[in-house]
Amino acid sequence: MHRQDARTPPGSARNHPVPPSRVPVLVGGDTTVVCTADPDTGALVETGPPVPVRTAYAAAHPRLDLVYGVDEALDGTVTVLEPSRHPRLRQRVSARGSIPCHVAVSPAGGHLLVANYGTGDLLVHRLDTHGAIAEVTEQIALPGPGSRAHPERQSAAHPHQIVFEDRDTLTVVDLGGDVLLTYHLSAGRLRLRSTHRVPTGTGPRHLSGRWLLGELDPAILALPDLTRHPLAAPGLPSAIVAAPDGAHVYAANRGPGTITTLATTAPHTMSDLPAGGGAPQDLAFVEDVLYAALPDADAVAAFRWTPGTGALSPLGMALHTPDPRCLLPLRRP
Repeated sequence: MHRQDARTPPGSARNHPVPPSRVPVLVGGDTTVVCTADPDTGALVETGPPVPVRTAYAAAHPRLDLVYGVDEALDGTVTVLEPSRHPRLRQRVSARGSIPCHVAVSPAGGHLLVANYGTGDLLVHRLDTHGAIAEVTEQIALPGPGSRAHPERQSAAHPHQIVFEDRDTLTVVDLGGDVLLTYHLSAGRLRLRSTHRVPTGTGPRHLSGRWLLGELDPAILALPDLTRHPLAAPGLPSAIVAAPDGAHVYAANRGPGTITTLATTAPHTMSDLPAGGGAPQDLAFVEDVLYAALPDADAVAAFRWTPGTGALSPLGMALHTPDPRCLLPLRRP
């Protein structure tokens, strides 16, 4: 796939009526755009002008038409966006830490949690009834030092993902400490319930169901026994998602520039496919299309997914946008 393979030229077909069959998708990067996904071609069509806000990762409110983003800056910020046909910035506040890399909204919609990778802490904001960010109810440092297996990346705790398991239980993936931390959230406060160590040097990055992606040791690990399924090396894996039918998981691997397919049942067959760029950063499914954000190509690639076999067929570049970092499918309008 090459950049010239785009289905629609960048910036074309904006402000078109949104067909009811098309799913909105937020694409974050140097700017933030809202698109609709064409189910036939895989193309992502911008619905309005880009918002001049950097978004490295984003999460949607469970009920309201709002998206919360972080920018991964040294002096980090958290933003609230309205992803309508004319998307706009609604609010911006400090992350009160360095390099905020992940954000999650509680299932009840009452709290926003931010993972500050650089300062190794978690921030909890209360959300008001309109979804606006209100006061900070908690800011806690992750427990313990880093595992130090990779001195440059693991000299301290570095939270990289927050995943809600249910209404008030969440798991934090700590790349620096080689550990998964389970917390209970109550009235805006966090209480550590358990820790789950992973092999030293894994550098866990993201979790999808029972499948854990290692960044520093390029592999997919199956929980709870931590069976290791190695990816192409050297590489820096970045994202993992499960197929709609759960029969396969897919991992993006920066360096080799590949998407790895792993069967979730024995014998756990694996295969690699070129992502279309050397540094795939994020993956997301919209029905039977898998999208990959490719910052080095300034584009988002699309792949048709085949149920059962899990095979991916390249559809070309779905969108051109500067330095895309995150992909967030939204509810249909």
